[in-house]
Amino acid sequence: MPNGKGTLDCSYCIYFNKTDGYPTDFGKQKECRYHKTKLPKPKNEHNNRICCHFEPNKAYEKHNSFIWTTLARRFAWFGIDMNPGTLYEFPYNEPSDI
Repeated sequence: MPNGKGTLDCSYCIYFNKTDGYPTDFGKQKECRYHKTKLPKPKNEHNNRICCHFEPNKAYEKHNSFIWTTLARRFAWFGIDMNPGTLYEFPYNEPSDI
């Protein structure tokens, strides 16, 4: 989706300590309540951040109401087994470049 809405990113996670969430807090350094640490900004300002503990919030569900695929299938697009405790970064809509 051209505006990035609905993409997999920490700002759509229930553990992301946010004020506004996506898109306002996309790429910002915010607290991850799951890992109890402050997330770094992405190395490339347009990249998405994600970990294997991602749990979608209401905004993710709202922005993905039209998507036919499941969250599990979207994670499969990465093509790797994601390690717990690791923050991954990838270019928008290029999950294989994680």
